[in-house]
Amino acid sequence: MSYVAMFVSRREPPVSGTSVPSVPPVPSYGPYREDCPWCGSRRLRGRPRGAGPRQGAPHRSLVERCSDCRHVFRNPPLTPGPEHPVVRAGVRIGHVLAARAMARRCPEPESWLDVGTGDADFPRAARAYFPYTSFDGLDPTGRVLRARAVERVEEALVGRLTDHHVAVRVRERYDVVSLFQYLERVPDPRAELRAALGALRPGGHLLVDVADPRRLAPVHPVGLGAELVAQGCTVLTGTRGHRVIARKDASTP
Repeated sequence: MSYVAMFVSRREPPVSGTSVPSVPPVPSYGPYREDCPWCGSRRLRGRPRGAGPRQGAPHRSLVERCSDCRHVFRNPPLTPGPEHPVVRAGVRIGHVLAARAMARRCPEPESWLDVGTGDADFPRAARAYFPYTSFDGLDPTGRVLRARAVERVEEALVGRLTDHHVAVRVRERYDVVSLFQYLERVPDPRAELRAALGALRPGGHLLVDVADPRRLAPVHPVGLGAELVAQGCTVLTGTRGHRVIARKDASTP
């Protein structure tokens, strides 16, 4: 994460009663894509006419829509990084609401994997509603190891769901798998979604929370519900919201 550098002369004492103004962090972006991350189509719309691939680190990413599958995504994508305190407060509220929604459909899961867990903020919030559930965390960074050290998760896995060593270890192991604003940050969201279903036991529940399409990051995968049905799941929530809960049918391989 890059920040705007600010310099204060060491020769001049600070002026009394003044403070250095806070400077918000500059967002960090991943590589620009020429194809849709959901279906692979190159028929993208949304860029200004004549615009080509972004070079270097842009100041913002544009919203693009795939003409074939209608998937909407940021291009280039934002990479994970520290969030503004106000944003983090909103995320915490979302965690509580998601835990309540899952409690109505799966009140006593034995085991739960939170994917892209970071510091395991969601397992920490969800324990109030699932005190007897064993929470594990998966994250591509070492933050999940710190989360285990402070007992926010019982087992910490470093990597992605599509990594072979992770897929073998978690196969049909969990009653619930959750993905909070994870699919929009990976290069192949469909593969990650299928890997998440592979980590579920038959009859288990998948909780997917994507960025709210009404806000600044409208990346709601339009084909999410259809893909879940095609993979043998029953979608228990509406397809227009940013939170999707699905049940893996017992006959799903």
